[in-house]
Amino acid sequence: MKIVTNRRVMATVAAGIALAMSLAGCSNPTAGGSDDTDTSAKDYWPSATAKLDGVKLRLWVAQNSNKIPASVVSGFEKATGAQIEVQTIPDPYEQNVQTKITTGDMPDLAFWQPTKSMLAGFIAQDQLQKLDNAPWVDNYTEGIADAGGVVDNTRYAALYSTPPVEGVFYNKEVFAKAGITSTPKGWDEFVQTAKDIKAANVSGVNSPLFEMAGSQWGTQWAVSVQLAEAAKDGLWERINTGKEKFTDTTVQTAVDNYKKLFDEGLYNKDAGSAKDTDQAAALWEGKTGMIIQVNSLFNAIAALANNNKADLDKKIGFFPISKDGNIGTVIPEQNNAIVAFKTNDSKKEAAARQFINYWMSDGYAAFVKDRNIISVLKTVDTPNTVPQALLDSAAAIKDGVGSMQSLAIANPDLYIYLADMVNGTKTPAQVTKATQDQFAQLAKAQGAKGF
Repeated sequence: MKIVTNRRVMATVAAGIALAMSLAGCSNPTAGGSDDTDTSAKDYWPSATAKLDGVKLRLWVAQNSNKIPASVVSGFEKATGAQIEVQTIPDPYEQNVQTKITTGDMPDLAFWQPTKSMLAGFIAQDQLQKLDNAPWVDNYTEGIADAGGVVDNTRYAALYSTPPVEGVFYNKEVFAKAGITSTPKGWDEFVQTAKDIKAANVSGVNSPLFEMAGSQWGTQWAVSVQLAEAAKDGLWERINTGKEKFTDTTVQTAVDNYKKLFDEGLYNKDAGSAKDTDQAAALWEGKTGMIIQVNSLFNAIAALANNNKADLDKKIGFFPISKDGNIGTVIPEQNNAIVAFKTNDSKKEAAARQFINYWMSDGYAAFVKDRNIISVLKTVDTPNTVPQALLDSAAAIKDGVGSMQSLAIANPDLYIYLADMVNGTKTPAQVTKATQDQFAQLAKAQGAKGF
């Protein structure tokens, strides 16, 4: 599962980033200095197919994303004469990338989660090339340009695929058997729908909702989606500056609401030990009605369906959910975006930008077809073989809001603390206190004001 790696190492990486930022002034003489890079210069963005004979670039990818760039690499090499060495970095990807770069091993390009907290350490040490004024940004479909990659009004990452949206995947057949004819709006209606499924006592349905705290990483979504309206109203800016805490009413209420779902018997009895694979199977087989999840879990469901679009469209649907409505919570991952590093070799740095430019222009149509994914460019059509649930998830991006991972300056182990709560070893109050304590520690290490 592609999300697992990111979620499990997130706090470890955040701690490493915080340390890197605190040491930036002594470890890198350019850290904190001015950067007068003129991204609007005529030659800053080379033509996508300009000749690069003899140029060799290294691209770092994770184990779960090493097949993604195949068509782009092949096309770029043929068009330019350059050579792209795709190097798979072992899991945990983010942690190992940080370690390698700290020791002086720097790639030309890398897949990286394009969120504020995950870009912060590289930016603090002036290790990333700026991607402002890129010729392809204006060609992004609605919402993609703002979905990730930009920190303090500067672009550092290119999104080449639609980021996941936290929301509800549901079994249409279970809904029909339970007499449910419309999808809910807002958290209260979502909870009522779960109660209605339970009351309908549909044959084969073991629980209206299914959680996978045995794998931990998915526990955070039920809390996160309830914060969408607050996020639009500046929640994470307030938390980032210490003006609001995880222990205050907004987040605490979301955690309390999540706990109530278990208290009311709406989740599976083995929620504490069930794995993500169990969750995917339960929804596909109609043993549960709804799961709060992201795209990676749908991909697991699609695998169970042999990626048959007709079968998936018939059985599995998606809708975004939030506290008061249907705002999607967007969480870009490392397999959605690419960054280019500063290597002190101007020719290779320009070639790295050219590779990204090729990917997002001449090479993009072939890439979308090869990966059978939703296009993020207005000028490239999405294949008609993409399941409707993914199309509906992508449609929620334009009106969505960033997740904690996207907007917070650090990402504490909320998902682990919530898994502890599901297993009865933490109370909701203990969850938020542990989260706040860890967040404050990471924020303080970064030198954030208010901590």
